[in-house]
Amino acid sequence: MIKPKRSKHRTHAKHAIAPRSKLGRAHAFAITHAGHRSKSGGKSGFDYPVVQEGQTTHFVVYYDPSLGPAGASCADGELATCENDYAQTSAWFGGIDSPTLPVHVILAALDPSGQGGGGAYHYGCSAVDLYCDVKSVPSLDIDYTRMLMVAELVEAFEAAQNVGWDCGGSNGEGLSRVLATALYPAELDGYTTAAAWLDTPDRPDWVNKTESTDQDAVSTGCAVLFLNYLNTQLGYGWDQIVQAGAPTLAQTYTKLTGQADGWTPFRKQLDSNFPVGTPSGVTTDNPYPLP
Repeated sequence: MIKPKRSKHRTHAKHAIAPRSKLGRAHAFAITHAGHRSKSGGKSGFDYPVVQEGQTTHFVVYYDPSLGPAGASCADGELATCENDYAQTSAWFGGIDSPTLPVHVILAALDPSGQGGGGAYHYGCSAVDLYCDVKSVPSLDIDYTRMLMVAELVEAFEAAQNVGWDCGGSNGEGLSRVLATALYPAELDGYTTAAAWLDTPDRPDWVNKTESTDQDAVSTGCAVLFLNYLNTQLGYGWDQIVQAGAPTLAQTYTKLTGQADGWTPFRKQLDSNFPVGTPSGVTTDNPYPLP
């Protein structure tokens, strides 16, 4: 593990940066999404006043001083694992790098209650100012913040790879969720979306189509189920799936298998195990393997 360098003064600037208005802010990986992420964007300055806790080869990690000791502890925890998470993400994407370096990780109370409802966000698929919530109630859960960082980092890698994973669409949002969960499987509680699709009467096809939003639980639920189907049911590695990226999940399936129709066997198997019109009872995004 690369040892993080500590900032001597632990401040981002001579004066704290005043927080920007939070209205209309673009959220991702939140229980309730607010606003819409721009795929063209980027901005100057940070949304919160920050203290720089330290840096590594690829990251600078900050926290909002209003978080107090929990913010510093969470930042230290992020610094301890971010390079390993970066290396794994890069490996999934075939060894490429983030579109811009360093990656700025800003830890803040996106959910002021501290209960982990704030998710994470960034301004544009290639933007590398990654705002991540801190869950401190009932106790500090650093892996929750680590999971969020990985999800946002994956979206930046999607932009760098540029083969069809769309961070603002259902396929790219699904990928960010399953890869973050692969590294931090215990942290998805409250963020699952598979049941939203399974419990929808018509179970729409978001395999042959990609919905042009990352804020719909139904299309995201279809995406995470199909990606986990490729991984756990069919046995493809996450690196194989990621590097077979395409504008639709159906095209990814074809790249992997050489077969034209991924939707029909996927849908038939789920319908057999979770009949349409009956509550699925699924509490995870990965019910596989299935008979």
